[in-house]
Amino acid sequence: MKTLELGRVLKPHGLGGELKVRLHWEGSTALSDVESVIVGEGALAKPYVVEHVRPGPKGVLLKLEGVDDRDAAERLNGAPLAVLRSALPELEPGEYYLSDLVGAEVFGPDGLVGRVIELRSHPSVDAIVVRLVDGRVVEQALTPPWLETVDAESGRIVLSSTDGWV
Repeated sequence: MKTLELGRVLKPHGLGGELKVRLHWEGSTALSDVESVIVGEGALAKPYVVEHVRPGPKGVLLKLEGVDDRDAAERLNGAPLAVLRSALPELEPGEYYLSDLVGAEVFGPDGLVGRVIELRSHPSVDAIVVRLVDGRVVEQALTPPWLETVDAESGRIVLSSTDGWV
């Protein structure tokens, strides 16, 4: 059962069990396309039916079946929120979900430079946050002229340049 993490539960919203969720990619509409989600990870992961999703301040507000009050919502604070990949629309060849890049190895012209540890969505570009082999952390835009190839399936990103990293 393959899942795709869409974001994290931040905190309750109001008294009726609604959750404030920060999506990894602000523009995502995936929660509107699915009937259920998985909250938590590992042995604590639990499926929930989605009652409704609506825009909220800096994220979305999500109501799950069975999470009917603030106390129940608070128990989900900080939990990752995922969906079954099979519930999402089919990807076109060469397309990938940004969250698939977390953990990918990043290569530059001279070989391995590091591993993706986070994603960032800016108004003009999506970016990966890379922990370099020397421990430093840098942000790299996912756009030409720096990006050469992305193979999300094999977890490999090749950059044509690392110019600009300090």
